Amino acid sequence: MDFFNHLLSYLPSEDAKLLVDSFKEHQKHGVLLNTLKMSDEKFLSLFPNVHPHPCVKHAFIYNPDEYPLSKSIYYELGAFYLQEPSAMVPPSLLSLQQSDIILDLCSAPGGKTIHSSFIKSNQGVVVANDISYERCLKTIENIEKLGIGNVIVTCSNFAKIYESFIDCFDKIILDAPCSGSGMFRKNQKFVDDWSYNKVLKYQKEQKELITIAYKMLKPGGLLMYSTCSYSQEENEDVVQFLLENSDATLACMPSHEYFYQNKKRPIGVHLFPYLFPGEGHYLCLIEKPSSNIANKKRIFQPPRFENKLFKLLPFSTTYTCLEQIGDYLYLFPKHFDTKKLNILYKGVKIGKIINNQIVKFDFHCSRFIDNFPRVIDLSLLEVEQYINNHPITTNSEKNIYWLRYDKLGLSLAKSDGKWLKNCYPKITYPKKYN
Repeated sequence: MDFFNHLLSYLPSEDAKLLVDSFKEHQKHGVLLNTLKMSDEKFLSLFPNVHPHPCVKHAFIYNPDEYPLSKSIYYELGAFYLQEPSAMVPPSLLSLQQSDIILDLCSAPGGKTIHSSFIKSNQGVVVANDISYERCLKTIENIEKLGIGNVIVTCSNFAKIYESFIDCFDKIILDAPCSGSGMFRKNQKFVDDWSYNKVLKYQKEQKELITIAYKMLKPGGLLMYSTCSYSQEENEDVVQFLLENSDATLACMPSHEYFYQNKKRPIGVHLFPYLFPGEGHYLCLIEKPSSNIANKKRIFQPPRFENKLFKLLPFSTTYTCLEQIGDYLYLFPKHFDTKKLNILYKGVKIGKIINNQIVKFDFHCSRFIDNFPRVIDLSLLEVEQYINNHPITTNSEKNIYWLRYDKLGLSLAKSDGKWLKNCYPKITYPKKYN
């Protein structure tokens, strides 16, 4: 069965044709603001010819030929995150609260985790899990760049440990692995690789994942199921499977002129490219009925007494939890029991400790700092030199300084009175920023 005839099995012919024709159009590009670092007004003053996202706050659609945002210094300093416009929608429909404990079950490279953290103003708990270690490393890279401190990155197989987390999470995002037809316009390899057998293969995995995710959802909680597939076998059929095999119900989703819903099977909505300015997504919001039975398996622990290691911090923070993992010091908003999780990263990595002294600050913690007693504001030229691993001259006294550009933290650096020691990672960055 070819893809078009596959669409005709559940879509009206007119809609199927419009969808296939939309694959010939140019890909859409989106940007999501880190509002703790950059306001809408500031962003629009820098890039005035962008268009507001139709249904996500602090998000825009832009033309990369006009604004190569991936080469912008503001991107490098974590002021915004580049994300496909359709993929921005799921977290915005979850009614996230700062107190929520959130699980992003298949999170890498972290876009929905990042958006959830933005909505929660970098507070609370977001557990970002992926079964791929390499993809988890990409999530860590993204959250460090953005100065996000409320994310725990874990590389765990929840199929083996989910029973330890029954009824634990207020909100769960399941952006399930899929056949990828929603990526047709982005990459030809997805077109060449598509087959109906691949759809059925992923459907089996999706049914397993949604069943596990629902069991870990707290009574009264919400589960967002999404894919970047157009196939009903991976979308409506998977949700229908859960509805028939649990007490799950469909939660109300907002109606929108950009959302497509199959009239014969009104389960969730599709973001089709001929209606929505994005590459395509399926979304369905699922609710677990409330229960009067007390939850006996809570993994949120009450705050502990202030950690003596707080005296090592040369800056103020609203975060209350400080812990030493190995030789490194980490900050986190709330205590959270990570037992049975394979933790790769937790909160903000402050630096290495030897003999109760921080001997080497991690440069990423500078993205998290709101204030610091010693600040050096760099010019754009100096920033370009610094991130390309060149030393910066200074006449400042010997000490540790917070380097900034346009009020955005770049790095913590040690001055010897003549030079600022460069601790930026040895990574090749674009030659020119704007």
